[in-house]
Amino acid sequence: MFTTGYAANSATLQILMQKEDIAILDMGVHASVHEGCAFTNKKTFPHNNLEALEHILKMSESMYRTKLVIIDGVYSQEGDTSRAKEIYDLVKKYNAYLMIDDAHGVGVLGKTGRGALEDDGLLDKVDFITGTSSKTFGNLGGYVIANKKIASFLKFQSRQHIFSVTAPPSSAGIVKAIDLVDEEPIWKDKLWENINYLKTGLNDLGLDTGITCSAIIPVKIGDQNKMWDIGRILIENGVYTNPIMYPAVARKDARIRMTVTARHEKEHLDKTLNVFDDINKKNAYCEKNNNNYA
Repeated sequence: MFTTGYAANSATLQILMQKEDIAILDMGVHASVHEGCAFTNKKTFPHNNLEALEHILKMSESMYRTKLVIIDGVYSQEGDTSRAKEIYDLVKKYNAYLMIDDAHGVGVLGKTGRGALEDDGLLDKVDFITGTSSKTFGNLGGYVIANKKIASFLKFQSRQHIFSVTAPPSSAGIVKAIDLVDEEPIWKDKLWENINYLKTGLNDLGLDTGITCSAIIPVKIGDQNKMWDIGRILIENGVYTNPIMYPAVARKDARIRMTVTARHEKEHLDKTLNVFDDINKKNAYCEKNNNNYA
């Protein structure tokens, strides 16, 4: 356990990956992963591009002590999932290791809510799984799942673990939240009702939600100035969203990012849809086929 999900990623990679090794990253991974690779060699491949990943693995096969491929279960900006099963098979073909950050997948995806890896049968196969307690579990903290030997190594060698404060007493709530994933599956069902309702509503308005298949729903705008205008109008009308711009996404791929929860009611989602509809009718800022901003 670490104090945050950010620390879980950066601390683990800093202590495991050194100058003799190479980290191979999907371009969509979190900033904490990039920070964790500061002391090692690093290559990136286009998002979910297996051909590019295999090329890097092949070129690196005999050059480094350890090869670690790092991907997300659910990507934080697009809301799509990784090609985890195919990537796992490719990684093992070239005698590499695989780390998957499933911060946005746990509690949302999988038959029993165990995340993006569950339905692919990878939960007990992936070398490292990282995540956070601040999403589904509604608390503070981050975690790394690995074999016992490596977990022990991280505990006693990671500076972010040894020289940081311990978890607060409220962290006991994480344990109960984990139990509730099994005990009250109604919340996952309600979450998906809300996801499908909002996404369908946005698409019916002609808005571009990209390739999302999770609780993260972007509305792609393109132009950064228009994106800020939309974000301002939304907040003025009581709808809180995250305006996302470079460097989190490409310069011409600015978007409004939303995260749906199981506690949203239909009236909240309808309010959001009505504000977007009003913005589009008055300004046409976020039409899907707007050539200036698509």
